[in-house]
Amino acid sequence: MSTYNGEKYLNQQIESILNQKDVDLTLYVRDDGSTDNTVSIIDEFCSKSSNIVFIKGSNIGYAMSFMWLVYYCTSNESNYYAFSDQDDIWEETKLISAINLLNEKSDLSKPALYYSDLKVVDKNEEFIRMANDWEGKIDKFMILTFIGIRGCTMVYNQSLQNILTSYKVSKIPGHDTFVALVAFWTGCVVYDHKAYILYRQTGQNVSITGTSKLDKFKKNLRYVYKRITVKSNERQIMANELLNYAAYIDNIEDVKKVAVYKNSFQSTLKLLVDKKYFKHTLSINFTNRILMLLQKF
Repeated sequence: MSTYNGEKYLNQQIESILNQKDVDLTLYVRDDGSTDNTVSIIDEFCSKSSNIVFIKGSNIGYAMSFMWLVYYCTSNESNYYAFSDQDDIWEETKLISAINLLNEKSDLSKPALYYSDLKVVDKNEEFIRMANDWEGKIDKFMILTFIGIRGCTMVYNQSLQNILTSYKVSKIPGHDTFVALVAFWTGCVVYDHKAYILYRQTGQNVSITGTSKLDKFKKNLRYVYKRITVKSNERQIMANELLNYAAYIDNIEDVKKVAVYKNSFQSTLKLLVDKKYFKHTLSINFTNRILMLLQKF
């Protein structure tokens, strides 16, 4: 868990993690320079529980703060790893349900990642909708070119952790999308249509999930704007980072095609006409092609 000024809902989030059934867990928390009471709240939990490891850090942004934790957990004492937000509520069987499905659907000697649907709720925990627009339909090309996976639903195994910690990324737009990207290209990804998490929409969330169709549309517009400006070339950046795991990836040339698309007009054209990179909606495919032509992909 990475925290930043999360005092309002943090108690519920941590309590729901510590109350998980049928698992032995350690909660690693890195604070990313909070200026509210977040640190005090975590200190209080630490005084009552030996299952929490707390690191007080400087502000490096949520993505690299989470990746810092990935690299910090380098021992082989854990069988599984999971990300947590600071303002959700986990149902008590969230982790064991993920572990059971991973055991059932994957070869645990190889990299494997679980993700699930989630229940979108408002700040008062009132149910809004399920968040299953793309879940279960994603493949490695879709996640390379647009889609992300919500990190708060993820659970992954030691084999994937070993790959992730074999190289330290320098800069990525999002920790969860990148970890899922590595999983899709190196191993097995398992989707659960069931949901074990109340995903709270507070108006401050980093995710682009919306509480209504209009809200979701507005957030997607803002996302596209960011892709052209502050998040310019985020997919190329992640593809370049993914190349550092080439030893674990078959068909690495498919990743290189995104990583080098700006090298020449011919490279851009090769990406533009390759249908396997355009499996989204017509609007998303159109947007991606425009970003490629603008050299902002």
